[in-house]
Amino acid sequence: MKHKIVAVLATTLMSALSVGAAATPAAADCGADRFCLYQSAGYAGSEYSYTPGSSCTNLGSGINNDANAMRNYRNHAVMLWDLPGCGGSSTYRANAFSYDSDFGNNGFSNKASSLKRI
Repeated sequence: MKHKIVAVLATTLMSALSVGAAATPAAADCGADRFCLYQSAGYAGSEYSYTPGSSCTNLGSGINNDANAMRNYRNHAVMLWDLPGCGGSSTYRANAFSYDSDFGNNGFSNKASSLKRI
């Protein structure tokens, strides 16, 4: 009987650990040395992957004005702007090796139109 209880507890613990690991940003699809934007909070919806350079990149259709989360797996910061051409009054700074599961908590939901490395 003791062996059955221990086996059940071990199985339950492993299941709980697996669920927790799947929810972390490191377990996501965004590759190493990439910057990724997601259409929905919680890294849901479509993923758009970039390698930002020192010149401005306008976001393409599908994610332009529709980003709600990001992962920055690069060793430098990336700036997002609310207008094409890296212009506009609303910006968002993604620090190196950072992530944000919900742009809604900082007023940048559905605003990103361009980006570049800073």
